[in-house]
Formats: sequence, structure tokens, C-alpha cells
Amino acid sequence: IRREIKVISRITQSSPRQRASQTALNNITTESPEEDLTPISPIEEDYSPGGTWNLRNNRDSYDAGDTSDVSISAAKVSNDGKHPLLEFAMSYFRESNFDAIPQEGSIKDKKKKKKKNSKNDWTWKDQVELVKWTERMIENSLMRLEQVEMNKIALECFASIMRYMGDMALLKNQLDVDCALTILSYCYKFDDMKDEVYCQIMKQTTNNKSVVPDSCQKGWRLFSIIAAYFTCSDHLKPFLFKYLETAAYDKRRAYHGTALVCLHNLRKTFKYGGRKMAPSIEEITAITAGRNSKRQIYRLPGGTERVINTKSTTVVDDIVEDLCTVIGVTSLHEREEFSLYCIIEGQTFTRPLYKEQYILDVTTDLQKQGAIYYLIFCRSVWHYPLRLDNKLYIEVVFNQIAPDYLEGLLLVMPSEQIDQDVVYQVAKVAALLHKAADMDHVPTLKETKFLLPKPALSARDIKPPQWVNMVQGSWAEVQDMSASQAKAQVLQILSQWQLFGSSFFAVRRDSDPIEGSEHILALNKHGVHFLDLITHETILHYPFTEVISTRQMETEDGVLYLDMKCGNLMQQRISRIQTDQAVEIARLIKQYITIDQRTRGMTTEKEPGQESRSGSRMDKFM
Repeated sequence: IRREIKVISRITQSSPRQRASQTALNNITTESPEEDLTPISPIEEDYSPGGTWNLRNNRDSYDAGDTSDVSISAAKVSNDGKHPLLEFAMSYFRESNFDAIPQEGSIKDKKKKKKKNSKNDWTWKDQVELVKWTERMIENSLMRLEQVEMNKIALECFASIMRYMGDMALLKNQLDVDCALTILSYCYKFDDMKDEVYCQIMKQTTNNKSVVPDSCQKGWRLFSIIAAYFTCSDHLKPFLFKYLETAAYDKRRAYHGTALVCLHNLRKTFKYGGRKMAPSIEEITAITAGRNSKRQIYRLPGGTERVINTKSTTVVDDIVEDLCTVIGVTSLHEREEFSLYCIIEGQTFTRPLYKEQYILDVTTDLQKQGAIYYLIFCRSVWHYPLRLDNKLYIEVVFNQIAPDYLEGLLLVMPSEQIDQDVVYQVAKVAALLHKAADMDHVPTLKETKFLLPKPALSARDIKPPQWVNMVQGSWAEVQDMSASQAKAQVLQILSQWQLFGSSFFAVRRDSDPIEGSEHILALNKHGVHFLDLITHETILHYPFTEVISTRQMETEDGVLYLDMKCGNLMQQRISRIQTDQAVEIARLIKQYITIDQRTRGMTTEKEPGQESRSGSRMDKFM
């Protein structure tokens, strides 16, 4: 029986054109021209305003994106005869007569003994029809659904698929987009619908003989949308993947390129959980028309913009990887130090995006709110040394450090005075900043004021004319440098300062009434630091080895707090801080602890039968 299933499934999954050519040439097949699947370079300098969607010229114009997880031997695997859709149908479909199949003797002998009008009569043709395209509306759900309401919803989904593909007339005032949204909505609400819809779309893309020219093409494109949103049951999973692999790896098939996109989307969905926000009308319209990626702007510190082709299943981690490659960061561990943030116009703080978030979920949500937003790529954790061999890397890091430096956050001033060694460094950095701005003249008195950290201008022991003389004296050393060289040297000098590479937050400590005052919280590779507001001296310090857990809290009136449990196994203390950036502080602490544990050779995973201290710590972080 299984052998016959394999043969029939191969026949039903091939296109009519292929079967005709196979018959005519006595099983000698000729490959159709291979579709151009060369991915467009994901990063482009030019940009078309309005967030346009890219269009490929080929009939089957999808670009599968990153298909590095597809092995060379995948084509052989797809033809191994395992998990054909017909086998799944005979086990789980409502109309299947699998239970009536004789278990002893040959199938043909048993069939001859049956009466023609017997209720239990079945043929292989009947079974094959269950998984083939149909031009008629089905009478019941494909799968066995217990609730009557689920059967009605299944029929609505099938009708929506047929209407989207053009095999059934649209309702009055109904659009293709409405059909797709109806299917996604039902799959969101009812888990049982996910397997049912996947079976329906596989059926309608199998042996499609529709008179509508683009019926099958639109079916595959709808398939790609569904695959970006939902997983399936463990029962269906091997059959669903096999269906897509078989269609994607055979370049003789008319829509193998779109099938490859479906396969890529489904893998991303199983990895990241699938899209959460309903797609915009523009997105569905673009995919229906064959435009599979949106040209999205990503900003880098300093004003540089990059346009990256962003697909339905592109996640934050994909964008971070692309941009890290551009600035010369290729190490996986070093890449973890970079993040993507969202700046929303009118809001005080940036919003960190988690690596599993889908980019188009974020942008679709913001567009629905009518928000003006920017996606910005930054270095958020500072553990690994600087890379000063890449101009764009220097540009990114310099433009992150310079604002904090000029604000005075990096400058430590014991007793509100600046050490003499630091004075000379500040003067040289001022001259370098002047050169970094492509200036070719000696800094004037007025210009010098904007090249020094704010606290330096109010230092009691150094007057403004003295600063000007020192800055101008340093100009001779730097005037022949290029702007990029000047920026690199600024980073080299400041990287020796103890607060370099810190993320700064304004907080209020409420854990102790005596200490209940405002501080600057600095997070860097050395740990958590509470700094004095004026001198930036460290009042309290916890290395990350002593940070046990964090917990975010919000009062009824909307005040945010972050509890940090710090100490060791013998003695622990909870520091409660009031801050509007509790989420970002907790996220960065978790990042630093992960890197710290990896550096010291500790694992965050628990061994069987054991519970490491590091593992239990990580489990407690938000």
C-alpha cells in the first residue's frame, strides 16, 4: 500500500505539463529554464521614498532570501518517498476510507470480490482526489473536526482560498486582501484551523488545472503569507515540510521559487514563533502582485542611512547581522553587542527591539498608530575591544560616544576638579573633535566652548582662556590627520577612561531612606555603578558576578521600579530604583551577564540532574 501511495503522490504532485512531457518522451524529462534565484544584495545605498516593495520581473519572482540552511543533498531527501501528503490524508482526513483498506491479500483481489454498490467500495482515485485541486467548493472540512462550528469555519477558509486564487467569484465589495485576512484571523482564533488551512492550501496547489491563468501562482503566494504566521501540529509537520521541499528543490516545477520562499518562511516561523501583527493591506497587496520585500530605512549613529530589503519574515536579528557585516563585525559573539532600537517622535526614550521580533510587525503597528519613527542600529554592550580598521565602524561608535563625552558623562571629577593628566587629554580630544568635523583652521575661542565636556567649562581651577591655549597648542599634532583618523584617535584616548562604553540612566534609589536620592546608573563591562550626579564618582558598585536577578514593577499610578537582587550565597541585598527605563536596564544587565559567564567559561544551561548557579541566575532575569 505504501509503495502505491508513493507512486501516486509523485504523480499528483507533478504539474500537467511535466506529466505530458514524461509520457511523450518515455520518462526522459527535460528541465524548464531555471529561474533566477540569485538573491538581490540585501543592502543598497539608494532609496525610493515611501517604503516601496521590490518587484522581480520573472513570473515566479520571489527571492527566498537566506537559504543557507538548505543543504546540497536536500533534493535527494525530498524524493525519498517518505511522508507523502496522501499518506497523511488517509490517516486524518474526514472523507478518507483508510480504515476500509484490506489488510490481507492483494488489493486487486479484494476489490474484485466487492460488490460495485457496496458502501465500503473505494478506489485509489477517490483517495487521490482528496489531495488534488478542485474547482468545486468542498462540502465538509478536509480534516476530522469534532465541533460543528469548526466545520463551518473550515468551509469559510476554503471559500476564501478559492476566492483569493480566482477560482470563485469575490463577494460584493470584497478584495483579495480581505480573503487573506479572513484566513489569518480564523487561524489566530482557532488552533484547529491551522492544520486545516495548510491542508486546504496544499490541496489547491497540487495538480492545479484551473482555467484562471494565475490561480496556482496566487495559491503559492497565499501559501507564503500563511507560512510566515503559523506553525502546524507535530502530526502534520513532517508532511508539510516534505510537500514544500519536494516543490522547492525540483527546478522543473513551475513555482519552485515561491515554494522555496514558503519553505524559508515556515522554517523561520518554527524558529521565531511566527508573525504576531496582522499584515497591512499594502503588504498583502504587494505579495499578491509578486513584490516580496519592502525597502526599509535603517539609520546608523551620525546620520548614515542604509536601505535593506526587508521581507515578511525578517527579524531584528537578521538586520543586526546584515549591518554588523557592513561595519566589519563577523563574530557571532561580538555581534551580540549590537542592537536595533526604535525612536518614536514625541517620546523621550528609545525603544529596544528584541532579536526575535519581526520587523514588519513593528513597523505595521507603528504605521497603524500614525507614529513617525526611525529604526536605529547601535552598539548597546561594550565588552569586546574596538575595531578601528573599518571606517563605518569608527563612524558608528564615534557618534555614539561623542554625545556622552560632550555631555560630561565620561568625565570623573573628584572634588569637582580635573586631574592634570585628564586635562591634557581633554585638550587633545577637543582638537581632534575639531578635525573630525573636517575643519582645517585653529579652533577659536567660540568654537572651543563646544569642543569641551560641559563640566570642564565650569571647573574652578581652569579658566576658559587656558582651555583655548591648550586646545590650540594640541592643534599642531592633529591638523594633518583625516577626519576618520581623528575620530579613531578620540576613541583610542577615551577607551582608557573608566566610564568609557557605559550606558547611562537617570535613576532614584529608594531601597534606603538615607540613600534615597538621584543618581546616574552606569552599566559597563565592569558591572553596575551608581554615580554621583556632579562628580561622577562611584558611590556603589556591583560586579555582574554579584547580580543575582532583576524584577520590574509598576505601581497603580504608573511609576516604574526595578528591583536588583545583589550579593552572594551568604548575604543578599535588594536595591530598588525608580526609573522609566527599567526594561532597557534589565535587558542590558542580562546581556552583560551572558557575556560575562561565557567569558569565564560558565554555561547558562542546566546539566541533567544539576542546577548551576549561573543557570538559576539567568532564569530569573526579565
